[in-house]
Amino acid sequence: FLNMGSSELIALLIVGILFFAFFFGIFFLIYFLIKKSRDHQSAIIASSVAINFSQPDHYQTKCVEENEEKTIIKATANIALPQHNETRYVDPQDVVRCEADNNYTNFILIGDEKLLISKSLKEYTDLLKPFGFVRSHQSHLVNPKFVKSWLKEDGGTLLMKNGDKIPVSKPNRDAVKIILGK
Repeated sequence: FLNMGSSELIALLIVGILFFAFFFGIFFLIYFLIKKSRDHQSAIIASSVAINFSQPDHYQTKCVEENEEKTIIKATANIALPQHNETRYVDPQDVVRCEADNNYTNFILIGDEKLLISKSLKEYTDLLKPFGFVRSHQSHLVNPKFVKSWLKEDGGTLLMKNGDKIPVSKPNRDAVKIILGK
């Protein structure tokens, strides 16, 4: 450095600054892209949670654990069952079965409590499937937790722990057997 002229020293200094600026710029570019990606993922998760909270007749989701890699979304325990003068919030695991009654659905709960809801069984089938419920018949949706046994009468009937007998249709027989582990 001592034998260099001032113009050579200035050129070397400029090259050093450009070299440093180049790598510094790349570092911040990578950091910015990673941060934007995480912000985008968080926005998607937040919007999906907001959408689920805005749907009152479906089970809601909430954020229960968050770390840098991902956010875990877990279903809350209650489903909303709107009735004439109130909306009941019921834990799906307290539902023994559901039975269609034209465009209504009868919810049979633990203790043989019955709730008549003015929505079709089809609407509740998709809602309750994540909780393990299975459609045994066109008119019946059952919680496998409350199935006592499979009776071989009439091509297949489920005997529930509360004594109810639920028919199993041919198209649904295989799905019911898979869920029950037969």
